Amino acid sequence: MKSFLLRWWHVLGVSTIYIQGLIYLWIGRNAGAIETVHYNYYWIDVKIPFLSWFVFPYMSWMPVMYLAFIYFAIVDRKIYWRVLAAYNIAVMGCNVIFLMFATYVPRPDIEPSNLALTLVQFIYNNDAPLNCFPSVHCLTSYLLFITINRDLKLSNVSRISWSVLMWLIIASTVFIKQHSLLDVVGGILVAEVTYQLVRLAVNRFYVRKKQYVSSKAM
Repeated sequence: MKSFLLRWWHVLGVSTIYIQGLIYLWIGRNAGAIETVHYNYYWIDVKIPFLSWFVFPYMSWMPVMYLAFIYFAIVDRKIYWRVLAAYNIAVMGCNVIFLMFATYVPRPDIEPSNLALTLVQFIYNNDAPLNCFPSVHCLTSYLLFITINRDLKLSNVSRISWSVLMWLIIASTVFIKQHSLLDVVGGILVAEVTYQLVRLAVNRFYVRKKQYVSSKAM
């Protein structure tokens, strides 16, 4: 048991996803009245249709994210720690934005007449339409997308399958009216910038570590 814990203790880092979720919920419940937040919905968002079946990829987001990070932890610890650091830094940055610039996206009135609509109504009832910019759904999905395509050695079938799923999750945020297009762009930009900064910092760390070891060996 002890050897198992020593080998896999790093997987506990995945629990930070749950902690970040609790922080997000707390901010959403304490953001204040709708009248005090910024309306974040524009003419182009009105043109996007409401498609209830996108609720299925939308709701796959959380289990997919947990499975992805656990997979990273098993196959490559360096990638795991780097992406986990990028995730936490990016989401904490979003939380700061939510506190300083709370946003609101309107939702349609729906009648839960089938499974998809019932699930959408469940989401509406349990997730306040606040703190939309940038979209954490899109941020994390894009972060996983670029990690899968830039850092992992997967078969073409696996890579394409996971990539399609990530983009379906991103698209679902606007088709079930959880986010505006601005939220999507914001989430993608935050993910890309954080990914690059963390990657740069990690590479510099290993270069300096290698230089230090070389100097000690002389």
